[in-house]
Amino acid sequence: MKYLPLVLAMAATPAVAAETPIAQDKVLVLACLEAMEAGTTWPQCVELMFQPCVSHEVGTLAHTTCLSGVREEWSGTVQTLQDEVIEAVTTGGTSELLDLMGQWTGYVVQKCQDVAEAKTTGAESARLGCEISELAGLSGEFAACLEGRSSAGYCELKE
Repeated sequence: MKYLPLVLAMAATPAVAAETPIAQDKVLVLACLEAMEAGTTWPQCVELMFQPCVSHEVGTLAHTTCLSGVREEWSGTVQTLQDEVIEAVTTGGTSELLDLMGQWTGYVVQKCQDVAEAKTTGAESARLGCEISELAGLSGEFAACLEGRSSAGYCELKE
């Protein structure tokens, strides 16, 4: 029963997944995040998000190496979705999005550095984990925009 809400969320996988080349494991995370208000939980989504690295002890070199790879995959997902959003939104929306992304990047760097500095061990793992969760959240926002579910100011879809 622990995963029933997640199974239901996966059945309602974001429509953007059918139109965008996003890895299936990322689609499952996005579906989990989207369904948090309808039954999935943050720990379930985190479990999916970090699944590739669970066999490594937290804070070890193997763990940080694994997280670095996961971070790169999420960066690629963000870039793919951002490119599609830029194609889908108005010129004004594109301009606003690019301004927001500049601010977002600085925010995430500072936030995740603060998270790392608060750790006495495993600081690099904490930083990478923070960045991964932020990238996953941004991917979800971009997917929502592409599906017409976003109320973000930049998400003014072309007619």
